[in-house]
Amino acid sequence: MAHIVVIDDHPPVLKLMASVCRAEGHEVMAFDNGTAGLAAIQELTPAVALVDRRLGSMDGLDIVRQMRELSPTTRCIMVTGCTETQDIVQAMRKGAYNYVTKPFEPEQLIEAVNEALNAPLEPPMVRQKLVIVYPKQAA
Repeated sequence: MAHIVVIDDHPPVLKLMASVCRAEGHEVMAFDNGTAGLAAIQELTPAVALVDRRLGSMDGLDIVRQMRELSPTTRCIMVTGCTETQDIVQAMRKGAYNYVTKPFEPEQLIEAVNEALNAPLEPPMVRQKLVIVYPKQAA
């Protein structure tokens, strides 16, 4: 059993994600807005957060970025109807662990959550500058 926070501004999707996770035995807190969801993430430090990409009052990418600061060990799974590669890459760069596209089958969500829960915890990603040094060519 794990603690999971679900954030989505569409009640049917929010209810579906929460019930799928509860059926797997997880303790779930569901929120229909980013502000309340972020407050819960900071307070609870859940193992996983399922976050809608486009919330009414807040961008899901902003939630991911703030979540990385507030709860660096929480794995974020971005859930969205957008399937553009650029959007997926941007979410991963902001700190999302995985990406699930809507509409999804419950099994897809379960698989993504289980993968996040079973992956080894790593420290927050630190960007490093890569320097390549080429040997001098003989004249």
